[in-house]
Amino acid sequence: MAIKRKKKKEWIPIVSPEYLGKKEIGEILVDEKEKAIGRRIILSVIDVTGDYNKYYMKIGFMVTKVQDGKALLDFDSIECLRDYIARMVLRRVTRIDAIQDLKTKDGYLLRVKSIIVVYSKITRDIQRKLRSKAEEMIKNFVENSDIGNFVNSVLNDSWKNKIIKELNKIYPVRYFEFRKIEVKKRPSQ
Repeated sequence: MAIKRKKKKEWIPIVSPEYLGKKEIGEILVDEKEKAIGRRIILSVIDVTGDYNKYYMKIGFMVTKVQDGKALLDFDSIECLRDYIARMVLRRVTRIDAIQDLKTKDGYLLRVKSIIVVYSKITRDIQRKLRSKAEEMIKNFVENSDIGNFVNSVLNDSWKNKIIKELNKIYPVRYFEFRKIEVKKRPSQ
């Protein structure tokens, strides 16, 4: 009986997408470079952007192709840590969740889960108004931007601040956060 020899594994660098600076953010171990395609990698946002204020977020990437010995990544997900959400939602506050499936201008189908926290217990009517206003703003934002612009806006809080400003006109909002954003379908699929 012949013994199958295993191929020697090697480390190949992983490179972030163009809209996040196209810089080397780590390495993965593979025996064949083509086997890296489809692999998912989850990193802290601090590792990717260097912004220590985003300690509570993780960003996920998927290896889409290997080129010149480097694994090129594409956006896959962003998620808040559960501890952070638990600290936002305390007693005597109201938590409002919104879940939407939206398509970007460049064809990515995204599931966007957001959370709104207000200072006190509020009526269902106000909850409905806050949720619908947030959903409307998020829908306009996602459908009028490509994936790179969208990810950068989420990471630098520009849209988060605009949404809070609009929601405060209805009722004072304590927190708004994109709880989880995940790619359901890529343009090439």
